Amino acid sequence: MKTTNDPIFIKEAIKTSSDMWFLGWCEANGGNISQRLEPDKMAGLPLAVKSDWTPARVSLPNLAGEKFMFSGTTRFLRNISIAPEKNLGVIEMDSKGENYRVLWGFEPEGRPTSELPAHLKSHSVAKDVSEGADHVVIHTHTPNLIALTYLHELTTPLLSKLLWQSHVECVVGFPQGIEFIPWMMAGGDEIADATAAAFRKRSMAMWQHHGVFARGRNLDAAFGLIHMADKAAGIYLKAMAAGGMRCAPSTDVVCRIAANFHVTPAPDCIDADTSALMIRRD
Repeated sequence: MKTTNDPIFIKEAIKTSSDMWFLGWCEANGGNISQRLEPDKMAGLPLAVKSDWTPARVSLPNLAGEKFMFSGTTRFLRNISIAPEKNLGVIEMDSKGENYRVLWGFEPEGRPTSELPAHLKSHSVAKDVSEGADHVVIHTHTPNLIALTYLHELTTPLLSKLLWQSHVECVVGFPQGIEFIPWMMAGGDEIADATAAAFRKRSMAMWQHHGVFARGRNLDAAFGLIHMADKAAGIYLKAMAAGGMRCAPSTDVVCRIAANFHVTPAPDCIDADTSALMIRRD
């Protein structure tokens, strides 16, 4: 494992990607991570122009000149720990936020994830709504959350309330809820726009039948949100397999927990009626 002399953001990417792999979130080349980099994060990294300017399929002026770490397309997240310079790369956006070039990594040649537009549009919104505090976007294939999207006709309120009631700490972790995005083709502009729009209100978005996106101030924060939500989905699935959620926390309990931690559940989610989702139909 190559970590001794790597910059801290590479060490953090190694830790997070390894955790994602061990949890079963990133089969083969599934899943991708990105981080908007501050200058001090790149200290000691040998940056050099390695490619021509390449269209990023976006126009995001607030990302002009920004540098990002990305996992590579067709690369396996589980291999970042053994070859970060192959499976990760650093890119730089141009003065209009429309094109990028590679400054490090993707050895011997490669490019960022195919979900580049979704990540960049999400970073643009995250930078805006967090006033620059959020630096990370993670996309991964969490099995429990994906399974949940096969069981029910979900909406954002239903999914959010169900997770809050399945693991009561969730309302503290993501009181704004989790956006539910009905199936769209991955890698396209439509789903990239939908994810970015979701990030204006929430820190997570669930792609039906596919996986989850999360934003956060760092990799730990984004990873933690996903881990919490997928654990809640797993608890729900186990309860339903055992006969149904007969003793789920009430709306009042969820609100009392939120108040105890000085957070407010999203008004469009807290009043959702999840009772029909808690009954097992054999």
